[in-house]
Amino acid sequence: MTNIRPEGKCPVCFSSFKFDKRRGFICPAHLTTPQRYVIRPFYKGERITRGTTFDGKTIRTLADALTLLRQFKDEKDRRILDITKWKSKLKIEYAFKHLIWKWYQEKEDLMNRGKLARGYVPKLRTYITNYYESFFKGIDVREILSCKDFARQLNKSPKYQKNILDALCSFFRWLRDEERLIQTIPVFPKIEVPEYEPQIASKDVRLAFLQLISENEPEHIPIFTYLIHQGCRPSEVRALMGDCIEGDQVSYRRNFSGRRLVEHTKTKRIRYNYLFPETRAVLPRVFPKQFVFTHGSGRSYSQDFLNDIYKRTLQKFNEKYGTNLDMPLYEFTKHSFGTEFINAHPEHEKLLQEWFGHTKPEMTRRYAKLKVVDAFRKLDNVKRIGSEWVVEGVKTP
Repeated sequence: MTNIRPEGKCPVCFSSFKFDKRRGFICPAHLTTPQRYVIRPFYKGERITRGTTFDGKTIRTLADALTLLRQFKDEKDRRILDITKWKSKLKIEYAFKHLIWKWYQEKEDLMNRGKLARGYVPKLRTYITNYYESFFKGIDVREILSCKDFARQLNKSPKYQKNILDALCSFFRWLRDEERLIQTIPVFPKIEVPEYEPQIASKDVRLAFLQLISENEPEHIPIFTYLIHQGCRPSEVRALMGDCIEGDQVSYRRNFSGRRLVEHTKTKRIRYNYLFPETRAVLPRVFPKQFVFTHGSGRSYSQDFLNDIYKRTLQKFNEKYGTNLDMPLYEFTKHSFGTEFINAHPEHEKLLQEWFGHTKPEMTRRYAKLKVVDAFRKLDNVKRIGSEWVVEGVKTP
């Protein structure tokens, strides 16, 4: 069927759709079908390509493509064909491919100026090359009224689908608010993402892990002691310099974004925390512009190197104690610290939020889980005797 072409590829195996006389265009292996079509008839030696009907709707089915192609042939046979009407009206300034890369270039410029995280912008390039370009190829952004078909063909986890769609929605907001090319944002489906449940390591487990570090790789005791006792972002710990330490106080003012040191934290504000005695006991003394934590010949810790040490020691921990722990360093340190604190002091949620540097309390609650059953169990053990409240089983002086 040379005059009709399906757009996109099979969302499962990414192979091209094949034409079957009985079933139309289809992926033989997974039975998926195209979500868009274009007609490509010839007129006076010129190939005419059109992917929308005359009321501006994208051609979504093979039946609609055949109907439009028959209309073209009928007008041609009756010699009433107005070829200017059939030629694509897509201009470069409205082409999705042109605009999506213009938007990306702005994001890349912001990243180079330190305004956007280096871990975020490269993901946008991945979304564009792997998902957006193939689906919206050759489409005028003014003709995109809904992104539900695009979302439907994404064969990814709910979380990854949401990330792809959130970035695409950001692109359309840019078209509306900054470029003034569209009046309304297309309709997006709501993706339900299961609540994130971080894994937690108890304090005893974390201290036993620290003991293994001291036995096998003592050079790295300072940074792991800090991570376990202070409960903070590993990227900010790696970026600590001597000017951040003053007595029993630490200030977080730098961060590693990707592999680059940047002069601001993730939230773009300086944060001050208390240094616990266990941490102060192992802090090396360095000059103001030297990294606090180094290894080898004074090199700072990279994310990969720190994770390698952690995974290596966690494997030894599992072998020694017969456990099956498998969690990211972030959860083993920061999230475990937060969960332990909030369950011991549920009334101090705001304090923990400031400690973590979260801008919203919902973020703190997401990563520092209050164990409701345990909390009520403790409350149930509190009894009133006369004018005093006591906890059952605990002797008062």
